[in-house]
Amino acid sequence: MNRKLIIYLDTCCYSRLFDGKTSPEVIAEAERIRHIIRNRKKGGYIIVGSGAVVTEINQNPDDRERRAIERFYNRIIRGKATTPAQRAAELETKGLKTMDARHLAAAEVARADYLLTVDKGFLKVCSRSKITKVNVINPLNF
Repeated sequence: MNRKLIIYLDTCCYSRLFDGKTSPEVIAEAERIRHIIRNRKKGGYIIVGSGAVVTEINQNPDDRERRAIERFYNRIIRGKATTPAQRAAELETKGLKTMDARHLAAAEVARADYLLTVDKGFLKVCSRSKITKVNVINPLNF
């Protein structure tokens, strides 16, 4: 039996679905994320989450949006990875912001094949150096 691909979406991806339609790029990313989520079973992959995602969702000041994102997130994930603090701290020394390091450390624990993010800074740090075996990409490239 073939192993299913494991996909980790950072909080930016979940939030992107609730962003206003401000630019063609935002619209395209939101549509691609919807497509990935909608076709996860047919595509042979699962989506995992983490406490880092939950922490960031809970920081959303808009109660209605926060609850909507949380419900959506809880409906689609198939497991939650822990975030090893030591690995997250190590990733921060490579140039990642604290929450990005936590997301990547959790994706590593989950043995994710891909971490999807729309955060350009996160993508830039991961693309300029090989700091992980997880493929960190924009959803448009998945």
